[in-house]
Amino acid sequence: MYKGGNMQTQKQRIGAWGEEIATRFLIQKGYHVVSRNFRTPMGELDLVGWHEKKLFGRTLCFVEVKTRGSHKESGARATNRYEKMRAFERAAKAFCLAYQIDMDKTPIQFEHMTIMGSPGRATARVQHLIIPMQ
Repeated sequence: MYKGGNMQTQKQRIGAWGEEIATRFLIQKGYHVVSRNFRTPMGELDLVGWHEKKLFGRTLCFVEVKTRGSHKESGARATNRYEKMRAFERAAKAFCLAYQIDMDKTPIQFEHMTIMGSPGRATARVQHLIIPMQ
């Protein structure tokens, strides 16, 4: 019987693989990823990075990553529930407090990525969406 340690479940391995695919995708798009798996009591931020936006300039982007094993499973739009989005926003505020980032003076963007596929498959499909906040 295994007790404690650093053993990952299959779901955790697939999630970590998806976050790595998402990180590489964002870097190729010009993002500067500054944090991965930032944990707060309010929730976790999968990826945080800076990106130069045409209208707003240097923007702090908070990215939620979901990995789906099948193209048939629901994508990014289906996983955004109100409670989840509020927790995402509270975690972003905690990140800004921890790093002394003034949210009133810093352009902020919330994003969602769905990675469809799994380790060992030839390709992964990436869906990247900007989340409109209420």
